[in-house]
Amino acid sequence: MTATLPPLDLAIMNPPFTRSNLLFGALPASERRRVQAELGSRLKTRKASATAGMGGAFVATAAPRLRPGDGRMALVLPATVCTGRSWAPTRALVEDDFALDLVIASHDPARWHFSDSTDLSEALLIATRRADTRAERRTTFVNLWRNPDGVLDAHRMAQAVAETPPAPLEGTGTALLKVDGQAVGEAVSMPEAKLLGRKWAGVQFARADVTRAALRLLDDGEVRVPGGGGAAGVPLCPLGELGGVGPDRRRLIDGFDRTDSVTAYPLVEGHETEKRKFLTCEPDAWLAPLARPRGGQKPGYGDHLWQSASRLLVAERLRLDTTRVVAMWSERKVLSNSWWEIGVDDIPREKALAVWLNSSPGLLTILARRTTTEGGWGAMKKADLAELPVLDVRALDDAPLEALADLFDELAEAEFARLPDMGECSARGRLDEGLARILGLPDLAPLRALLATEPVVSNRRL
Repeated sequence: MTATLPPLDLAIMNPPFTRSNLLFGALPASERRRVQAELGSRLKTRKASATAGMGGAFVATAAPRLRPGDGRMALVLPATVCTGRSWAPTRALVEDDFALDLVIASHDPARWHFSDSTDLSEALLIATRRADTRAERRTTFVNLWRNPDGVLDAHRMAQAVAETPPAPLEGTGTALLKVDGQAVGEAVSMPEAKLLGRKWAGVQFARADVTRAALRLLDDGEVRVPGGGGAAGVPLCPLGELGGVGPDRRRLIDGFDRTDSVTAYPLVEGHETEKRKFLTCEPDAWLAPLARPRGGQKPGYGDHLWQSASRLLVAERLRLDTTRVVAMWSERKVLSNSWWEIGVDDIPREKALAVWLNSSPGLLTILARRTTTEGGWGAMKKADLAELPVLDVRALDDAPLEALADLFDELAEAEFARLPDMGECSARGRLDEGLARILGLPDLAPLRALLATEPVVSNRRL
């Protein structure tokens, strides 16, 4: 049986989030694989990714049936639609064929989602299908500090959104959404050109000032402290230009067995909060390369993976309200099952990067580029990390590079507080002060205080 959608004026959807590889579970394995393969093949021609699940398929099915010029769709999807790599085809579909009018995200730790059947962070998208002429449009991002309770509350909040002109990203100031005199969120708008082919960073922070600071740094290489704290430029480059990103944890399983016996292959294991609170780390266990690797890999696969061992490690996954450091350095090269290995292979540059990534500007870029799963629980995907703008240590003269390495050594044994407490953390304060002094940056304390109180970091309401 074939069903054909008629031309549509309006499509409202909360598509299922089920990943395509979990569908058709009632079928025998052989039939299930064939049906899943057929689904994947069809999605390739519809600007949707099977990896993202069925939500993208529903969007791609409805989108071409909407009338050009005034056909609209309203969608509730996982928040990863705005930031996840697997959702890139869906973002491209919207950017190519629609004007993205409004994106609403919840920054309410009491409820990161809109649907009743999930705990995942969600976003609500409203878009209008373009006519033949493509006029420059702006997208409004609404970041809710309070998620509405019930239909009446939602209606009143919708009125506040409709009646409040958003603050332009290029300007200053905020546009508070108020219900009964209480601020329940902010609205900020940005040109569509800021969205094309990239993550929709307008959902990453609850406050416009933090969003502005993040995009100034990512787009222009300018560290700007909100509140008139000043600004200064820094040289940035993609992290992948400085060194390759190592293998993910699944590859280690294919190539090694874990052991407590000493081998030539040390392992940094886990991301325990009470353990990962220093800029330095030491091996926790050891790896034994398999003579017969798993996953169909050839003999010698473990030794092949070992070529990616590194001294500089960057967190793979983040629980922001408990994380203390996002990058560490080891005196010896290691592999890790919870941290990405970064193959810079130059000790002063490695230490300088560890300082930058744990600084307030470094954290700002990581938070702006993260992929959020549920509130403060997110990840840095391998490809995203390779593209992450970081301090270009190649552009530094010997004196500032050595000074950053010395700063690392001074703080190597200092204990870092959890990110929600970074505003009062003496170690992070010393790190920010040292970085600012060496690179000629403004006082970073106001930026650090803002980051500490972002709901995804603090897990508390604004």
